[in-house]
Amino acid sequence: MYLRYMRKFIILTLLLSPMLASAQKTISLKRKYLGSYVGMIPGYKMQSSEDIMFVTQSRILIKIGKNQVEMTVGGNMMFGTYEVMFEAKKYYLLDVTIDDQLATERIMVYKSGKHLSRDGMYPQPVTELNKMKKSRH
Repeated sequence: MYLRYMRKFIILTLLLSPMLASAQKTISLKRKYLGSYVGMIPGYKMQSSEDIMFVTQSRILIKIGKNQVEMTVGGNMMFGTYEVMFEAKKYYLLDVTIDDQLATERIMVYKSGKHLSRDGMYPQPVTELNKMKKSRH
C-alpha cells in the first residue's frame, strides 16, 4: 500500500515540476537603466584563413529599449531583442539576440555608475560603455 502511494506521489511530482518551473516570474529591466550607452571597442587581432589581421578600435552605441536593442558599431546598425537572464545584487545580465546573427551577446547593466559592459562575439574584447545624458530638444 505504501509503495502505491509513493509511486503516485513521484508521478504527480514529475508532472507538476515542469509547470512550476515555467511559472517563474520573468525579470524585467527597470526603466532607469533603459537608454543610450556609448563606448569604444578596443583594437584587436583576428586570425583569418591566411594571415593575422588587425581590427582598429571602433565606436559603439547601444540603445536599450523596453523590449528591443539597437546597436551601432562603426557605421553598421543592428537591431535585436533581449532577455534578462537574471538580476544580481550589483547588475542585470542580458542575453541579446541580434537579427540575422547566430551567436548571442551578453550585456551586464550595472545598477550603480550608469554604465554597462558588453561581451561581444569572439575575438572582440569586452567593452565598457557609459550612459549618455538625455538631450533636451
